[in-house]
Amino acid sequence: MVVQKKSEVIMYKLTLTKEQAAVIAQALDLFSRIGCGQFEEILRHPTIVKKLYKLIDSDKYLKSREEAQYGIRVAKKVITGFEPNSSESIVVADEPNRIAYDIFQVIRNRIAWDEKPAGGMEVDFTDPTKWSEQPLPQIEQE
Repeated sequence: MVVQKKSEVIMYKLTLTKEQAAVIAQALDLFSRIGCGQFEEILRHPTIVKKLYKLIDSDKYLKSREEAQYGIRVAKKVITGFEPNSSESIVVADEPNRIAYDIFQVIRNRIAWDEKPAGGMEVDFTDPTKWSEQPLPQIEQE
C-alpha cells in the first residue's frame, strides 16, 4: 500500500497596480464565465467592444455584430450543448473556473473598498464566497 503525503500549499506574492489588478479581475471573470458556457461574454471583452464600436457608423456594424452573435451561439451549442442565455452554475463548474472566480471576487472586493471606503450595496462589496477547493487568496493595499 502506498501512502500519499498531503501536498503542501505553495504561496506566491505578486505586487500590482490597481489597473493591473483590474485587468486580472476582468480576465479571470471572463475565463470563469466562458468555462461555464457563457460564450456571449466574448462580445463584452474591451478589445472586441472597441472593434465593434469602430464600425458603429457604418453599414457593417449590425451585420458584423449579428454574424458574431450567430457564430458564438453555434459554437456554444456545439461545444457545450447549451442554448442562448443558459450556462453551467459556478457551483458545479470545473475546478479551474471556480478558482478563477474566487480570485476574481477577492480582487473585485479589494478594488471596490479602496475606491469607495464607505462601502455600497453593489455585489463588489460583498465578502467573497469560496467556491473552489483552494483557499481564498489574500489581497491588501500597500
